[in-house]
Amino acid sequence: MPAPLSNRRRKAIASLTRRRHRRRHDQTIIEGRRALDAALDGDAPLVDCVVTEAALDTPEVQHLLGRLSVPVHVTEEDTMEQLTDVATPQGIVAVVERRLVDATVLLLDGVQDPGNVGTLLRTAAWFGTTIVAAGPDTAGLYGPKVMRAAAGGHWALTLTRTETPGSLLDQLRRSGWSLYGADLQGVRADAWTPERPSVLVLGSEAHGLSPAVLDRLDTPVSIPGASQRPAAESLNVAVAGGILVYEWIGP
Repeated sequence: MPAPLSNRRRKAIASLTRRRHRRRHDQTIIEGRRALDAALDGDAPLVDCVVTEAALDTPEVQHLLGRLSVPVHVTEEDTMEQLTDVATPQGIVAVVERRLVDATVLLLDGVQDPGNVGTLLRTAAWFGTTIVAAGPDTAGLYGPKVMRAAAGGHWALTLTRTETPGSLLDQLRRSGWSLYGADLQGVRADAWTPERPSVLVLGSEAHGLSPAVLDRLDTPVSIPGASQRPAAESLNVAVAGGILVYEWIGP
């Protein structure tokens, strides 16, 4: 039998209408009978379900409830409206765990200094990046200086090269990946809310990201410095990369 929806659970489910809470809890909301039916067919990792008293008496909802093996809560119509951003709720919602593809690609776009490349590989390995791809004019990934600076990071990563980073980004976007890159005109890193699967692109200190990359980004990201910094024109790319990789996939 369905149990009354508690105030605490109501607040928790309602918070999932905001992206930052979906990301924090790795959960989202399924709205309506058809969506829930499809989720059950796909063995979605359901958490619980909420149904209105009116919908509870309908044959369609009774059939769905018979398929559920998670807790079911019952609530009033006005409370249901707080749990969804749909104008006319169908009287049933469910909470489901997000099945994230936990894949990340760090793309080095013309990072020429071997020490910086090695340090970035070390950083990527430390934070659990899946793949590091090197674009044109990036230092060789297995050169001796890179190997020393990476401090063993090579063996925790899948490494590859691409001569056409724009085409690589196009391919990943078609597969549902989000594309991010370091750029001085981007959103502040502390306001960035990256999704996965995703790519983070780092360019050269001298020239930044290549046009083929910059034009394809979903979101450029910046690291703001002090308002008065006459002695420094920019951050070292390995330092900037460490900050952004932490914001991107850090714990």
